[in-house]
Amino acid sequence: MQTIDKHFRKLTGPVFQKHGFAQGDVLSHWPTIVGEELAAITRPEKMRQSRNDDSAATLHLKVQAGRSLDVEYAAQTIMERVNTFLGFRAVTGLKLSQSHGVLHAIPSKPVAPPIPETVTTRVAGVEDIDLQAALARLGASVSALKTRSPQAK
Repeated sequence: MQTIDKHFRKLTGPVFQKHGFAQGDVLSHWPTIVGEELAAITRPEKMRQSRNDDSAATLHLKVQAGRSLDVEYAAQTIMERVNTFLGFRAVTGLKLSQSHGVLHAIPSKPVAPPIPETVTTRVAGVEDIDLQAALARLGASVSALKTRSPQAK
């Protein structure tokens, strides 16, 4: 059995390499690398090798408008976290550019669908609070699948 990750890397590899990312791991794990707060206001765009030093690269980041100063203060931390993630000192500098739109970072956790009132009513009789919450989440997921997929109805 093969993992989806293997096929994902094969399909996306050329695109990531075009932007200087040898692997897409920095992009796909961005919230884990820098933390949710910084990931919400930044997005890695590309990594460019230095012309003079092959071991040094500049990480280009898109930054939410008005938050560049915050990112500048965190620059050293960002570089250290990226280098720790990669396992070697790849990033030696950051170049920031402001984004005038909303940054759509890759969420680190899936967003739970809202729990419909019908599901809440059905699980209301369950005494165990943890079980009740789990059943409500399950019901919400099933309900969301049914509304998205016409053949599931």
